[in-house]
Amino acid sequence: MTPPFDEPTIPPKLQRPLAAVWISLGLHAAVIALVQVVPPTALGVGAPVIEARLVPTHVAAPSAPEPLPATPAVDTPDPVPMLAPSETDEALPVAEPMVPPASPPEPSEPSAVAASAAPPAPAAAPPSAFVPVPAATMTSAVDLTYYSARDLDVHPRALREIVPEYPAEADRQRLSGTVRLQLKLEADGRVSDVEVVSASPPGRFEDSAVRAFRDARFAPAQKNGRPVRALVLIEVEYDWEGRR
Repeated sequence: MTPPFDEPTIPPKLQRPLAAVWISLGLHAAVIALVQVVPPTALGVGAPVIEARLVPTHVAAPSAPEPLPATPAVDTPDPVPMLAPSETDEALPVAEPMVPPASPPEPSEPSAVAASAAPPAPAAAPPSAFVPVPAATMTSAVDLTYYSARDLDVHPRALREIVPEYPAEADRQRLSGTVRLQLKLEADGRVSDVEVVSASPPGRFEDSAVRAFRDARFAPAQKNGRPVRALVLIEVEYDWEGRR
């Protein structure tokens, strides 16, 4: 039979220091547990910081240039002495030109014989009188003729539409009429003259027709392949019923 085991007892003098040790151990264990449980503070993620620094560059000092080789001296030739002109030289004599001997004059014949032997001089012609040039030879190269329609190869043509203005008085009276004009066209297509050949009724539409064709321009008429003047007859009809 095993004798009963008696638990050890702590003397009263040691109980208080041991209690302090146990409290200290308990506090350290709590701190260790706290360190293990609480995660480390996360670092804030921010924009990357780029640091720029100036790095001094050590530049090697340029080496002194090597001296250029000395240019060999070139011997300068001695100047050639110039001979001064001699002051004692005399000018060469110039030969005088030779004069041919004068020939003896021939005996002259009597003046009467010379006068009879010479042929008589023709009489001086009277100054020619002014001869008028025929008119046919003085015609200009420009053809000044006004050709009629039957003599033309190409008839003139108006370059734009010609619209005479209807007279206000005839419009109010509801009048119709006809005006016949004769135009003189130049070789460049200009109208040089407008003549009223006939008008019906008279005194109503003539001014309107003349104003319309006086400033008109035409493609020029042609004859034998060149532009010429032309006489053109034009009939202008004023129709009051047709214009409505």
